[in-house]
Amino acid sequence: MNSIVTAFAKGIEKSGVKPSMICVPSDIPFEPEVVDFLGVDFFHTTRGRAIPFGTGLKLGNPALKVVPFIGDMMTLGGNHFVHGSRRNMELLVICINNFVYKKIGGQSVPKTAPAFSPYSTFDEPFNIPHLGNSCGALYTARWTALHIDELANSIAEALNKRGMSMIEILAPGPNYYTDIKHIESNVLNFYYENSVIKNNEDPRNVEITPEKKIVVGKFTDKERPTFLETYNTQLSSVLGDKFIPYGCVPPQNKSGGRNGGD
Repeated sequence: MNSIVTAFAKGIEKSGVKPSMICVPSDIPFEPEVVDFLGVDFFHTTRGRAIPFGTGLKLGNPALKVVPFIGDMMTLGGNHFVHGSRRNMELLVICINNFVYKKIGGQSVPKTAPAFSPYSTFDEPFNIPHLGNSCGALYTARWTALHIDELANSIAEALNKRGMSMIEILAPGPNYYTDIKHIESNVLNFYYENSVIKNNEDPRNVEITPEKKIVVGKFTDKERPTFLETYNTQLSSVLGDKFIPYGCVPPQNKSGGRNGGD
């Protein structure tokens, strides 16, 4: 098993959440033995559609902990992330960022993977934690795939958050559209050695640029009502006793608020 799977398994164990209550929709392929090892329900979705698929799972059974794994989240499917964060849908989105930068911290990367185009990429990538925080995600963090203990701790914390959480994992692969097991170890070591931990850093300051070390850490950890809590509060205030609150949510302060069942 690679370091991401190891950290995910450790995070589940630390969280106290039963694996049988975790669902993983993913547009990144997982080998069957990886799914068996984790003991979770797994759904391989079309590219960029893990978040809406996970939203359906969560609304269908609010008791589940849903963890979408996303590859190129900011190109295909980026709009789903924006609106999932805005609504504060209770998901833990794990973005595997396999972009390979030719230079970090003034040093050249030892190896770069081939891309689709022979021309250099000139446009700037998204600052993913900043995007998540700006759109309403409660919990944002970034680690390399070699920060196993720190990543596991973030996964454990995020699994117990009520609302949208986002963890970016820097994990360069040998090619695009590869499965989660394939990681270029020499490039990943370079990322790890050229990163600096800055917990609680303002997400606006953690963009990845070739001239600086990569900033990793837990950046934000906030609280606000989830989508289902807001839904139940609003409709309870409008419909009163006619409305039966939906899903496993805490009791509401306003009239008509009760748990909607298991």
